[in-house]
Amino acid sequence: MGDLAPIIALIMIIPLCVSGLIVYSSYAAGRMAYVLGEDGLRVKFSLAPLMLKYQHIKGAGKVETSLGFRLFGGSLPGSHWGTFATSNVGNVQVYATRARGEFVLLELVDGVKVLISPLEPDAFLEALRGKTALAAPTLAEVEPPRLDRGLAFGQVAVVTIAWLALVAYVASIYPGLPEVIPVHFGLDGVPNRYGSKVEMLLLVALSTIFPAMNAVFALKFGKYNRGLTTFLGVVFLFALGLFALVFNQVLQAI
Repeated sequence: MGDLAPIIALIMIIPLCVSGLIVYSSYAAGRMAYVLGEDGLRVKFSLAPLMLKYQHIKGAGKVETSLGFRLFGGSLPGSHWGTFATSNVGNVQVYATRARGEFVLLELVDGVKVLISPLEPDAFLEALRGKTALAAPTLAEVEPPRLDRGLAFGQVAVVTIAWLALVAYVASIYPGLPEVIPVHFGLDGVPNRYGSKVEMLLLVALSTIFPAMNAVFALKFGKYNRGLTTFLGVVFLFALGLFALVFNQVLQAI
C-alpha cells in the first residue's frame, strides 16, 4: 500500500521506540555503579549521573523499603531514578536497579535523602565509613502511597475495548470480501497489487501487539504515574486507529 506506507511505518516505529527505550534504560541500569573516589561518591548512570561530596553526606545506613509513587524521574524494568515516595522513609532521590528490598540510605547535610542499591550494602557502607565519619540516617515514617490502580485498569479497559471493536469491524466485513483484495496502493491511491483476503487477518493478528503491550506497561508502571498511563492510552489508541484506517482504505478500493 504505497500511499499508506508512512502509516504502516509509524505503526511499526511506535512499539520499536518504546521497546528501544526500555532496552536502553535497562542496559543503563545494569551498568549503574557506585564509585567511592577520593573526593566523593559518584553514581555512574548514563541517564542521570550524580556526584556527592563526602562532606555533604551526614549519615548512611541500610534500610528495607519499597518505592511507591514517582514524583519525578523514570521507572522501567531494572531501572529506577528520580524522586520517589517510599513505604517508610519519606520522599527520597533514587538511583537503584530494584523497586523493593534492601537499600543503602544516604542522608545529606541539607536533609535530602538518597536511596541506592549496591550489590553488597555492608561492604559498601564499610568502605564509605572509611572515607568519612557517618551517623545513622534519620528515618521518617510515612503512609504507603495510594496507587492509582483505577486509572491504569480503566485505561487498559478502554484500549482493549477499542481493539475488540477493531476485531469486530473486520469480522463483520470479512465474509463479504472477495477472495482477492487490493493489498498495495500507488501514490495516487490506485491499487497496484492484489492478494488473498487472508492478509487482512494477518494485520489483525499484528494489531494484538498493541493492547498486550499497553496492558503490561500500564498495569506495571502506570499505577505510579497518571501521565504515563494517559500517554500510553493516546499512543495505542492512535495506533489502533491507524489499523482501522488501513482496513477502511482496502474496503473502499474493492
